Amino acid sequence: MGLFKEAEIGFRKFLVLFLGLFIHRSRAFDSLEDFNSSKFLFIRQDRIGDVLVSTPLFPLLKERFPAATIDILLSRNNYSVLENEPFIRQRWLYEKSIASTWKLIRALRREKYDVVIDLMDNPSATSTLFLALAGGKWNVGLTKDNSYVYDVKVPLPSRKDVHIVDRLAQLLTPFGVKLDSKKLHIRYNPTHSSDLFAEHVWQANGFVGRKVIGINISSGSKARFWGESNFRGLVQELAKSYPDSVALLLYHPRDEQHVRTIADSLANAVVCPPTDSFDQFAAVIKRLNILVTPDTSAVHLAAAFQIPSVVLYVQSNKELRIWEPYNAPTVSLVTDVDDLTAISVSAVYNGCRQMLQHMLSPHGTFPIHKTSTS
Repeated sequence: MGLFKEAEIGFRKFLVLFLGLFIHRSRAFDSLEDFNSSKFLFIRQDRIGDVLVSTPLFPLLKERFPAATIDILLSRNNYSVLENEPFIRQRWLYEKSIASTWKLIRALRREKYDVVIDLMDNPSATSTLFLALAGGKWNVGLTKDNSYVYDVKVPLPSRKDVHIVDRLAQLLTPFGVKLDSKKLHIRYNPTHSSDLFAEHVWQANGFVGRKVIGINISSGSKARFWGESNFRGLVQELAKSYPDSVALLLYHPRDEQHVRTIADSLANAVVCPPTDSFDQFAAVIKRLNILVTPDTSAVHLAAAFQIPSVVLYVQSNKELRIWEPYNAPTVSLVTDVDDLTAISVSAVYNGCRQMLQHMLSPHGTFPIHKTSTS
């Protein structure tokens, strides 16, 4: 982590503590309050994966209160994720400028929200400011360093032992929502046009009737790039054992040179055509038979579509649970050093083989979660 990033994190922690000197909320729920006619605002102004793991809450809240209004505040990073979410009425866009932020706060206050819910399970200076200024009748959040800005504080389950989806679901308990892990599902809805785009990719490349193994080479940091030689080795091993399969290489545009090198002279590797949007990328994930990926938003898309996945993780902090796919078939491969190349090609290949064997067995059942440390 660079010095600038460390300084930024330190300042944000200081700001959270500083705001606590001036803000203190403690308004209890009215026992007779009818939330069925209430307006809810969720706050999740972070990354794509953060909002995907929040999606199981929306249908449960709507089921409990069918007439309630649900809005959400997002950032430029994840604004497009809920474009097709039928349970969300309004998506508010947070942009990092004083003028736009002030304009947004004024708009939020005009809405007169009954309940503002913080979806962050770690203290955020940004969400704290919005909670303080949005004008909600009640603020709700998980107990942490910025709890002073909440009226209703929900106990924070263990960040080591409890999956992030189950932690966030606790935010619904003050409203009488009964939690059932079988009813908690990550959601994503590609548009019809994006589904047609993915269908064209399959038709144009002769994928129909073949096992398509998506291999996502991109991640959010250099430490989570598995390496060109490792990806090539995996594709070669899969070709030997499963000659009728094809490896569809997925990538961020910044990694185009890497993906071209990986695919070079490999007959069973196809570089995915460029996707114009996250929605097109999601539609491609939806059609895969298996996904291999480092820890990115693709993990949670796979869970949304129940696509079996083999996931590579760096877990340098053992006190924080990995964000493995929720209630979806997966093999998770974890290294505790800040270098994903510590995970061997054979370990990833064996994970793929396990998934493919279950697919080919008429009575096979997928493992929901298996974690291996390389």
